[in-house]
Amino acid sequence: MAVLREVELASQVSVRGEPQPGFPVEPNTTVGDVLWLGPDEWLVLGGCESDYPEAAATVDVSAHRVCFELAGEDVEDVLAQGCSLDLHPALFSPGRCAQTLLAKAQVILHRTEPETFRILVRPSFAPYLRSWLEDALTSPRSTLRRR
Repeated sequence: MAVLREVELASQVSVRGEPQPGFPVEPNTTVGDVLWLGPDEWLVLGGCESDYPEAAATVDVSAHRVCFELAGEDVEDVLAQGCSLDLHPALFSPGRCAQTLLAKAQVILHRTEPETFRILVRPSFAPYLRSWLEDALTSPRSTLRRR
């Protein structure tokens, strides 16, 4: 059974411009704690603005998102109750990320391990999403999305 917990992130930095050394360039991928969000946009978890002096723009967005972690063997089934993405590990493996809707809340999904997702959501939606996830954890789940 999946388990939900809130994760404190040291910082979150939005980096815009050309890819910095070591940044992912393939859409919806990650390298370590750097998430590709767009052709010229990355989110660095645990970084600071001064780490990227060559970037077109860097902004500390640490207060912009709350991070939940959902871990367990049935994480895909839990998330499938409110997300239209196919999260099967063959398609959405560790090192993948996506901006999407989960239970009608805009989130960033980041698969960090085979059975672990980080879910980043705006603080104003965090109580709603936490409640939704807690309910989804206890709801009977369809196995239609499992392959």
